Amino acid sequence: MAQIHKSHKGELLLQERLNTPQLIVDGLPHFIDRDMPPQHADFFAGLSYLPLATLDNQGRPWISLLVTTADNDPSIGIKVEGKNTMDVVAQTSPFDPFARALQQQPTSPGEERLFAGVGVDFSNRRRNKLAGSIGTASVEQAGKLRLRLNSDQHLGNCPKYITVRTLVPAQRKAELSYDSFDTSTSALPADAKAVVDRASTVFLATKHSAKDKASGVQTDMGVNHRGGAPGFTRVYEEEDGDGVATYLVLPDHSGNRFYQTLGNIETDPQVGLVFPDFANGHVLYVTGEAENLLNADAEALMPRTNLLTRIKVTGAVLVNNGLNLRLTSEEQLSPYNPPVKYLQQELDEMGHAIATQDGLTAITATLASTQDLSESIKTFNFELSSPIDAPMPGGFGVFDFSKILDTGYSHMNEANPKLVNEDYVRTWTISSAPDFDAESRSFRAGNRVSVTVKRKPGGLMSNVMHDNADKLIAQKIPVDFKGTGAGFTCFSPDSEGGPPAVPTRMLWVAGGVGITPFMPMWDGIKKVAIAVPGHLSTDIVLVFAGRDDDINVVRHFISQSSAIPSGVSLNVLAFQSAREQAENSLSTFDDLSQNLSDGGLTLEQRRLQIDDLRNVADLQDREVFMCGPDSLMDWSDEALTKLKVAETRRHRESFIF
Repeated sequence: MAQIHKSHKGELLLQERLNTPQLIVDGLPHFIDRDMPPQHADFFAGLSYLPLATLDNQGRPWISLLVTTADNDPSIGIKVEGKNTMDVVAQTSPFDPFARALQQQPTSPGEERLFAGVGVDFSNRRRNKLAGSIGTASVEQAGKLRLRLNSDQHLGNCPKYITVRTLVPAQRKAELSYDSFDTSTSALPADAKAVVDRASTVFLATKHSAKDKASGVQTDMGVNHRGGAPGFTRVYEEEDGDGVATYLVLPDHSGNRFYQTLGNIETDPQVGLVFPDFANGHVLYVTGEAENLLNADAEALMPRTNLLTRIKVTGAVLVNNGLNLRLTSEEQLSPYNPPVKYLQQELDEMGHAIATQDGLTAITATLASTQDLSESIKTFNFELSSPIDAPMPGGFGVFDFSKILDTGYSHMNEANPKLVNEDYVRTWTISSAPDFDAESRSFRAGNRVSVTVKRKPGGLMSNVMHDNADKLIAQKIPVDFKGTGAGFTCFSPDSEGGPPAVPTRMLWVAGGVGITPFMPMWDGIKKVAIAVPGHLSTDIVLVFAGRDDDINVVRHFISQSSAIPSGVSLNVLAFQSAREQAENSLSTFDDLSQNLSDGGLTLEQRRLQIDDLRNVADLQDREVFMCGPDSLMDWSDEALTKLKVAETRRHRESFIF
């Protein structure tokens, strides 16, 4: 079968920079069919919705999610006529910029009007791409479209990152909320940005203009699906002259390494996007200027990312109730979705910026010893190759295990989908407090850090660490230590150079391994109080909720090995929820009750309740610090609201990096 596709310089550039194997580069033309395969024809004919893109008379791509089914109009649908001809009758809103672009004259009279699309079946994650030219097009006033599409590029795609959902036709009354189709804009309104924030699905349209027809490379368009956990597309703004420019950032998830979409962007920055909000029927259409950022440039904008696309918005249309589809099921996110990654400026605003050490020498961390705190919680003590200025107690360290664990690229991994985008970097709370220097009135630099990690069922790094600790110690295997950061701490620096201070009354609420930031906070308080007698005066109540023998971690706070300094007091309330007849849970509870009950520890074999917080003395005068599972922190926030504890006194760990 004759092939027409030939990779252009943008695709080849990215394939080279990103080390695409030559076998894939050479094989790409053979994956793209000139004629529509029969299975693709059957697939498209059965679709109820179809993302399609074209260009307006300024050459800007606009893409829409067209609805190709309707309960009350049998004419709406898709019919494949012959090998490469497809008739599409679809319903959209009259405000749809794709429909409005069809009503404009092409940029150059007599030229073919290009199109591209990607068929997606959200019920089973199947998708196929196609592209070509529009033979005929008509747009009725109500938004009904009639298209004849002549396709000459057909490519099957993998199902990764597609959200499974069930959609049925639903006639809505569209309302235009924002419109800059005919004017240039660089700002998005708040309700448009909210659509982006909620999206787990976006479609991206690109184009390539062949300047040398003799090269065999054709002018064409492309449409691709981008998916991830809600929020995977980040939004930020910058001052732009007298106005504001809005940027969208799409991290590149591991794909087939063809780089067709990103290759187009290398040669032509104009792109189009559509963000359908399936929950409420709103649709956001965007056009803009894109650029690909690689390696250090990508990392600077979005840490832990080596390839992303940044799009400066130049036009947008937001249509409320513009999608004639209704969601009738829960959405099932793809198991291949990596965690949402945040922009550096977002991390800075949340206090989670990474502080790297001065100098060019990389720092490594070598596991020296461990301590078992419970069956599933272990403290790992690392020696660093160079001393570091540790953050205030409660901060974090970033460990990179990629040099010892990364096995290279894999396209699919049904047994463990998360490995496809795994970077083997972990950020853990530093559970040890640095020593405090009375003379300099600051925490000292040091070359030892500890992290306390709970084994997570199915988790990669927690199981690697727990299962291979002895091997890592014996073989002295170093891992890269990328830096540290702060953000969740009860300490505040003194503006005049004095010792750091803490609130005079505190309530610490912790659940499970969320106890870890409180471990260095407590140790740090004792070290400062001993080094600078009389400086600190604080009364702390620690409320801890743990399962089974996890309550054993409270020994860290009730240990009799070091006397509590004058002016510092700590009372611990621990609540154990145990599995039925769990022997280790009962024995742990009994042992703690017998040996530590007179040392400021109260134990209960039940769940934490609102009355337990209500009974904390001087509750409304305390600064409250919360860390643990989201469910616990949500419950704590609700309980504290009912108990009239001011929001300004609540500090919730929002650790997301």
